[in-house]
Amino acid sequence: MSHRIMIVDDEAPIRESLQGLFEDEGFLVYLAASGEEAVAKLRKQSVDCVLLDIWMPGIDGLETLSRLRQLDESLPVIMMSGHATIDTAVRATRQGAFDFVEKPISFDHMLILVRNALERRRLELENRNLRAGQQAGKARTLVGESAVMREVRALIERVAASDAPVLILGEHGCGKTVAAMMLHQMSRRKDGPFVELNSASVPEGRMDSELFGHEKGAFPGALHTRRGCFERAHQGSLFIDEVADLALPVQAKVVRILQERRVYRLGSVTPFDADVRLLAASSKDLEREMRAGKVREDFYYRLNVVEIRMPPLREHSEDIPLLVEALAGEQAGDLGGEPVRFSDDAMMRLCEYHWPGNVRELRNYIERCQILMPGRVVDVGDMPPLDHQAAPAGGHVSMAMDEGFHAARERFERSYLIHHLQAHDWNVSRTAAAIGMERSQLHRKMKHFGLSAPARKGA
Repeated sequence: MSHRIMIVDDEAPIRESLQGLFEDEGFLVYLAASGEEAVAKLRKQSVDCVLLDIWMPGIDGLETLSRLRQLDESLPVIMMSGHATIDTAVRATRQGAFDFVEKPISFDHMLILVRNALERRRLELENRNLRAGQQAGKARTLVGESAVMREVRALIERVAASDAPVLILGEHGCGKTVAAMMLHQMSRRKDGPFVELNSASVPEGRMDSELFGHEKGAFPGALHTRRGCFERAHQGSLFIDEVADLALPVQAKVVRILQERRVYRLGSVTPFDADVRLLAASSKDLEREMRAGKVREDFYYRLNVVEIRMPPLREHSEDIPLLVEALAGEQAGDLGGEPVRFSDDAMMRLCEYHWPGNVRELRNYIERCQILMPGRVVDVGDMPPLDHQAAPAGGHVSMAMDEGFHAARERFERSYLIHHLQAHDWNVSRTAAAIGMERSQLHRKMKHFGLSAPARKGA
């Protein structure tokens, strides 16, 4: 993987000598003779490191540094100067410069600095991806020793080494995102970025900007240049969840990007590299969506090179004890205290429940138990009710048959709404669409029954 660096200096001999040094070491080198040119080039082509002179005609190095970091806040910039003061070096460091070197430049020292800067950028990216996964409450491996889970893990290991797109199918909450993370971590792209986008959470009018990026002024409200998901995922993996929700014109653009490995920002005629492995997931039957005209045929076949089907939790309930142990340890680490435990009878009750929200629902339940009973052994009589979030196995809501019609209807409506909200991770838009209710009406019902999404970790 060739790293890209930009050398910004108004003196041509310095630019050319540094260019020769880094090209001999296998770097891709871009040159700029001024701060203005550097900013313009970075808008069109992302790089991994910048060598920036302080004293130049036009905008000086410190102002250029500020503008470059507005475009890419994690970009390492090494400042160069032949006659800078200590004050200038301090100001540059405070503005986010990676390091400061004096001219004449020692090529060996500069090469070491650049490699250190690239390593720090790689680690920052890796840590950011790890934190994102942890904040979303996502495990980084699929837990379970059932035959079906062993088969899924074996398939992930087999296809991870390929660069082919992968389509991950399954119900909400059954581990599709974890599978995508495992595919990335086991691939040759593991040191590159893992960029995640849930298309169901992005308004249709903003999807082009999210995926492809935009230039400043490309549309009303575009106050700054923005790099899209494809550009940020260059030399890494892009995971698009609920991919069937992409509009047909967006699907066509994605197919073209995968073919050309180039992306155009909105408002730009300059292509950017997009060497990306696409990992896509959906809770819908994409073949049925294609027949209904909601998914393009070329898009479906481009995605469906390798298909991984994630089983719902009810199909491998023998894994629930292992999942409970892992999730209890995770929650204890996040919330404090010793992990909550369950008696044999309580564990049997957990294994008998059909978990319509799958592992996500189980995680929320264990989190509630950890908050209420940290370190305790939970017996059946201590268990928070399972049916206040979803109907018990068989789909029936228990109620007293001698209660009034209005009370019975209220009880059913509340249980029905909680069931579907939990199954859709408390996403109001998706829940409303699934049950055929207007979003505003669902909001009113939730307010009436006092329903709200459970608190997220870190919230």
